[in-house]
Amino acid sequence: MIYRKWSLLSSTIVIWGGAATVGLAGFFLFGGKEKFQDYLIREGERLRQQDRAMMAKTSKA
Repeated sequence: MIYRKWSLLSSTIVIWGGAATVGLAGFFLFGGKEKFQDYLIREGERLRQQDRAMMAKTSKA
């Protein structure tokens, strides 16, 4: 009989954890962080413009 320390569930968790670790390492090593920050800056500015437009629209009404 073959003895296994890990169940199928724990081995699945280890596999997904390893994949996530590789993904995060690639994200930080290959400049994904800067691209993501640039995206957040653009998205934040777009949302601020929308908020200003809504505030101007409601203050005139």
